[in-house]
Amino acid sequence: MAEVAILSTVTKLGDLLIQKVGFLHGVEEQVTWMKDELQRMQCFLKDAAEKQANDERIRNWISDIRDVTQDADDVIETFILKVDTPKSTGGLLSRCRYLPNHLYHLNKVGKEIETIRARLEDIERSRDRFGIRNLGEGMVLPSGRLEDVEWRRRLAHWQKDKHVVGLKEDVELLLGKAVFDERKDLSVATIVGMGGSGKSTLARIVYNHGDVAAGFDRRAWVCVSSDFRPKEIIKQLVLQLLEPAEDKLKVVETMEKLEVPSLQQMLHQRLQGKRYFIVLDDVWEDAHWEFLASAFPHEDKTSRLLLTSRSRDIASCAQYVHEMKTLDPNQSWELFLNKAFIDNNDGKCPKELESIGREILRKCNGLPLAITVVGGLLAKQRQSKTGWEKVLKEMNSHLGRSGSSVSATLELSYHNLPPQLKSCFLCLGFFKEDAAIRAEKLVQVWIAEGLIPEGGGEETMEDIARSYLDELINRNLVQVNDMSKDDRVKTCHVHDLLRELSIRKAKEEISFEILTEEANSQSLNKPRHRAVYYNRERVMVYSKNQNKHLRSVFFYGTGDFAGTPSYWTSFELLRVLDFEDFGLRVLPDAIGGLIGLRYLGLRNNWIRELPSSLGLLINLEVLDIALNHYVKVPNVIWKMDSLRHLYMSKKIQSDTPLKFDTLKNLQTLTVIPVAQWTPDHPAQMTSLRKLGICLKEDSDVTKLCASLAMLENLVCLNLRKNGFFGRLPRSLDGLGVLHRVTQLKLQGKMTTLPSANNSPPNLTRLTLVRTKLDQDPMPVLEKLPVIVPQIG
Repeated sequence: MAEVAILSTVTKLGDLLIQKVGFLHGVEEQVTWMKDELQRMQCFLKDAAEKQANDERIRNWISDIRDVTQDADDVIETFILKVDTPKSTGGLLSRCRYLPNHLYHLNKVGKEIETIRARLEDIERSRDRFGIRNLGEGMVLPSGRLEDVEWRRRLAHWQKDKHVVGLKEDVELLLGKAVFDERKDLSVATIVGMGGSGKSTLARIVYNHGDVAAGFDRRAWVCVSSDFRPKEIIKQLVLQLLEPAEDKLKVVETMEKLEVPSLQQMLHQRLQGKRYFIVLDDVWEDAHWEFLASAFPHEDKTSRLLLTSRSRDIASCAQYVHEMKTLDPNQSWELFLNKAFIDNNDGKCPKELESIGREILRKCNGLPLAITVVGGLLAKQRQSKTGWEKVLKEMNSHLGRSGSSVSATLELSYHNLPPQLKSCFLCLGFFKEDAAIRAEKLVQVWIAEGLIPEGGGEETMEDIARSYLDELINRNLVQVNDMSKDDRVKTCHVHDLLRELSIRKAKEEISFEILTEEANSQSLNKPRHRAVYYNRERVMVYSKNQNKHLRSVFFYGTGDFAGTPSYWTSFELLRVLDFEDFGLRVLPDAIGGLIGLRYLGLRNNWIRELPSSLGLLINLEVLDIALNHYVKVPNVIWKMDSLRHLYMSKKIQSDTPLKFDTLKNLQTLTVIPVAQWTPDHPAQMTSLRKLGICLKEDSDVTKLCASLAMLENLVCLNLRKNGFFGRLPRSLDGLGVLHRVTQLKLQGKMTTLPSANNSPPNLTRLTLVRTKLDQDPMPVLEKLPVIVPQIG
């Protein structure tokens, strides 16, 4: 639907009218008209969407609205950036000096809005011809909160159990015939079945089974997927097989220098002499399996490989093949009740809904994914007969078009999302297949893309974004991988069929494209979002003209692509640039020209020095340079006063201590060496909530805590050792003055815990990691307030 594009643009126009009315003198009326007209057209899109399947003219009408909306968004975004450059944000004298430049852009934006107005009026005339009615839907809630979101969050069923149904017999068969059979050497088993049949769920249950965890020396799980990248797969396996005392960064650095044969040998050596259990999830081609198979030792050690695949032809040499069956009617009904009545303690279906529910269920053909997703959709209907009948009618309509019960169910669930959630769902296709997505990163990307409204009172945009993620999880469109210690989603993932839906819809709705080595020419005239799967042996060629419309670019693969300065500056409107795990070694000085950038992801790269031009990124909200090898950071971060989250590393270096004290919007700062924290930092850092500091053994913790006590919103503190074998300071005196801290994490060797009197008085969660305490901690823990201890 074009409503996704309209929602973003209307929100942006509203913000522009509120915040920059002084700059709009002469075009304010035109901007107001465009906002109102787009908002009015949003009311017609529901009717148009229901009619488009049988009328190509209406499909074109929707496409025209989307195109003109995106052009309007480009016009406004360009205007904002041109008049809000560092040159024009100074005092009155500075603004007067650049007044001619401002007037030029005012005149230009006025002419462009007139062109857009003519296009909108033409679209309006054609609407009458097509008989598209105003259904009064699609309007944005003023608060930005989703209807009933508080009710949905209270359910939190995904925090408790997974409602696994119908797999008990499958688990027993796999354990008996494939895992703990009589074979004494390496054996291979495969789980085969169609998409959505529960292959990965079954494999995960077996992988996490207590007997499996105890019965093997080493376990590892890797997703192979259709995008087969052997080097990355082997690296993932090696990292899961590290010894406890190994330095992960050193192993990563070593692997970066190795080619695939050497990596295969490294994996082989780590498994040699061990009893291992490894899952290769989502194998697409037999050639992929054969390539990986050579890395696994064939020894008399009773090791096991478990594969999942949609094809029976995979691993034809497997000793056991387990074929997934669809759920029978009783199993289907049990799973359906678990999903559709998550707020109902007795889990029973009202009599007036049972016949409708069973008819809906019949169309799911016993496929767990279809049942799970449609159950999440029906739960939203609050046990309304009218709502359930509407879902059944729409399901019949989608089945008629797709012919597949899974596809029809997923399409219907997307169709019934509110516009805010549709926008967020479309971003899921930006991430790699089968990726474990960090929830923190996901919500920050949503915010950087402009999809999350400003919070009210104590509620932040991050809080609202988290509520959106919770709602997608409650609707079973996103699955939880891990929970953090404070019961929040830590990582999540998307089923490959849902990811395919997200990609397909993103290509239609928000001009998303995927570039690979096999297809390195753009298929879109004005791409706005791009995922690049890049290999250092293959240089990607881009059109600078096409780059100027882009809002986000995600790089994946292995490379060291720098590009020319003119290439970088062609990303005029870029908001999100992510190189996480890319192996980048040079970040060019031209990065400073991307003044619209909100999110810059450089995590897990090999950059040795950051350019001083970073200081020009005054709109940047997230800078992630965590876990880089030793990187030199220029003292310019203090200029980026829009920063909300700054992820660093104990390995950062600088000629002088970095200034942070001007960052009044900063919420997260982690992790920095203690030498980078100075007593005057808390002066203006009024928003800082989460802080991580790397200590030396001789650090003065009392002096440090006296400074931290001035941070009025600090609730989460992580104190960790410097170096893998280092110790925390012997004295942790001073923690008692941190009255606002509720979560404390101590990471590193220590003799004893701080006394109860010397701990934050309002502590609710204490996490201890690799402390190797010499003394029993219980005499101290029992005197603390009511807390949830976490010991690792």
